Amino acid sequence: MQQDVGLMVTTYDIAKRTGLNQSTVSRVLSGSTLVGSRTSQRVLAMCRQLRYVPNLQARGLKTQRTCALAVHMPQGSQTILADPFVPAFLSGVSLQASALGYSVVLSYPGAGAPAANPSLLVKSRLADGVIHTSPTRDDPVVASLIRNKIPFVTGRYDGKTGPLMVCVDIDNVHSGYQAGKFLVSRGHRTIGLVTESKESIVGQDFEKGFLRAMSEAGVRVPPERIKSVPVTFEAARQAAREMLSQNPCPTAIAVNTALTVFGALEAVRQAKMKVLVLGVASPLLTSLYPHLPRIQAPFEDLGRQMAGVLIETIRTGKAAATKMLYTKIIDRDETIFQEESKP
Repeated sequence: MQQDVGLMVTTYDIAKRTGLNQSTVSRVLSGSTLVGSRTSQRVLAMCRQLRYVPNLQARGLKTQRTCALAVHMPQGSQTILADPFVPAFLSGVSLQASALGYSVVLSYPGAGAPAANPSLLVKSRLADGVIHTSPTRDDPVVASLIRNKIPFVTGRYDGKTGPLMVCVDIDNVHSGYQAGKFLVSRGHRTIGLVTESKESIVGQDFEKGFLRAMSEAGVRVPPERIKSVPVTFEAARQAAREMLSQNPCPTAIAVNTALTVFGALEAVRQAKMKVLVLGVASPLLTSLYPHLPRIQAPFEDLGRQMAGVLIETIRTGKAAATKMLYTKIIDRDETIFQEESKP
């Protein structure tokens, strides 16, 4: 039986093929910030080419680490198993983690006792740090991670922070602002908004940016045209359905997640109305509605960035710098919408 090539490749082989010192290769693979980005990219590209697989067991014995990251998603399985955001985000996390010699453990409600408290995954030596998506205000998971002095990365957060906590997120205020500007630029004045529950910082930020764009355009959005709902298909469908029964009926609806856009689209289809739904893009959305304007979010890059800064924090013992990523709106003709400025 032929042995997997990657299992036979060592850092010596990577060094020989790249013309670098073995110590330089080791620094890159350990996440050192002392190596230039071009050199790091060169090493990682050769790792992929030769299918290099780190000896995690040996590394763990040497460093007293598990070489694993826990990804905690607080939403229930109804969202996790259906949301197009999840596979794209996890792909980015896994690719970056693997390149730096880490594996990934997924934690979410319904998957067992540790899922309710990702701190237990680290305290039980199943992971070295935690990626916590979609924090809420005064989030108990964040409080637990800080209290237990666990390295973690999470989305934008307004509450108490800790020395091993890093925030990496998509700028959702900017996303909402872009969405509002785009719809107004296309002549819409009666506009609805379907966003996440009131506890969600992501939803609150998107709504804040959206309403700022409406205010600048002199467009009033009454409370009944703003629906904050759980991230599920059915909740979004029901919210959009209620909006479509109003008088006047909205001519456009903005939706801030990759899953709930489908619920809003289904409500419009069932009502047999011509209402534009502007939502977050996914491969499924572009396949089913190829000419629909969409919010293009860098989900895979978000996963890469979160994994990268978490591993850096684990290895250095110091929190990495906060990072923010941006969305863009793709119009029906595949051009990128350019708003006047970022809020």
